Amino acid sequence: MDFSFSEDQRELRAIVAAFLERHATSQQVRAAAEADGFAAEQWARLTGEMELTGLTVAPELGGAGASFVEVGIAVEEIGRKLLPVPYLSTVTAAAVLSHVSGDDAAGPMLERIVGGAAAAVGLDDDGALHTKGDVVDGEVFVVDGATAELFVLAARRGSEPVLVAVEAGAPGCAVEPLATLDQTRRQAAVRLEGAPATVLAGGPEALARARDLLAVGLAVESVGAAARCLDETVAYLKERVQFGRPIGSFQALKHRCADLATELEAARSTAYYATWAVDGAPEELPVVAPLAEAVAGAALLHVAAEAIQLHGGIGFTWEHDAHMYLKRAKANELLAGGYRGVRRLVAERAGILG
Repeated sequence: MDFSFSEDQRELRAIVAAFLERHATSQQVRAAAEADGFAAEQWARLTGEMELTGLTVAPELGGAGASFVEVGIAVEEIGRKLLPVPYLSTVTAAAVLSHVSGDDAAGPMLERIVGGAAAAVGLDDDGALHTKGDVVDGEVFVVDGATAELFVLAARRGSEPVLVAVEAGAPGCAVEPLATLDQTRRQAAVRLEGAPATVLAGGPEALARARDLLAVGLAVESVGAAARCLDETVAYLKERVQFGRPIGSFQALKHRCADLATELEAARSTAYYATWAVDGAPEELPVVAPLAEAVAGAALLHVAAEAIQLHGGIGFTWEHDAHMYLKRAKANELLAGGYRGVRRLVAERAGILG
C-alpha cells in the first residue's frame, strides 16, 4: 500500500504554501490577531480564488469532491502560519454536512460554505444545548464563533445526542466574542433562546464522527505549527554565534533538536495516517483520530516550549512569534480537555481499558 502523496496533492500543498508565504507574513498575522482575530482579506481569497472550503464538498454542489487528505494538507499549511481564519472549523462543518448529505437541508448549507461562508462547530455533548421540535435553547462556547455565519452544534433531544445547524443571524441567536489566550483563534459565547434549528441526520453516530474529524484536523494543524517552530529554531541556532561559533554546533543543542525532530516525525506520521483513515479506513477512525490528536498536540506543546528556550532572551519577548505558537499549543490542549483524557479514550476505544 502506497501512503505517499500524489502529484496533485503535492501541487495543492505547494500552491497553498506559496499563497501563505506571500499573504500570511508574521506582520500580517499579528495585525489580524491584534485587531479582531480575523484575517478577512486572506479568508476571502482562500475561499474565493482558491476555493479551499469546498474540497470535500460534492461537485454537484460546487465543491471538488476531494478526500480529507487534501483538507489535511491545507489545514497543515495554514497551521504553520497560524493565520487567523476559521478554516479548520469551516471544513470540519463541511465534512460533517457532506456526510449527512442525504438530509435535504445540508445541500444549501454546503453551497454557502463553498461560496465563502464561514462555519463553526461546537461538539461538546455536555447537555448545554437542548432542542425540541425545530428550536434550540442553551449556551455554548464555540471556537471561531464570532466570524461564523453557520453553526453545527451538539445538542440533546430528550436524552439523545444530536447535531443541529443554526444560522448565526437567526432570531434568538446571540453571539458574544470572547478574549482568549490564543489571539490567532478567537472564541465566542453563543446563546440560543428558541433559535430556529435544523436537526441533522445521523444522530449519535454523526456526532461521534464529527468529533473525530475535528480531532484529525487539530492533529495535522499541530504538526504544521510544530514544524514551523522547529524550522525557525534550527535556523536561529545556525545564525546565533557564541564563543566564536554558531550555537547550533554545540552538541547539547544538537541533541535537543534531534529529539524534537524525532517527536515531530512520529506526530506527522500519525496525523497523516488519520487523514487517510477518514475515507480510506473509516472503521479505524474512532481510535486513530484521538490518538493523532494526542500525539500531535503533545508534540506541539513540547516543540513550542523548547523553541522559546532555544531562542534564548529573544524567545521570551512579545516581538517574537514563539509565544503565539505556545499559546496555540496550550489552547489546543484545553480544547481537547487535556491529552491524558484523550489517551484514555484511545485505550477504551481500542479495547485496552474496560
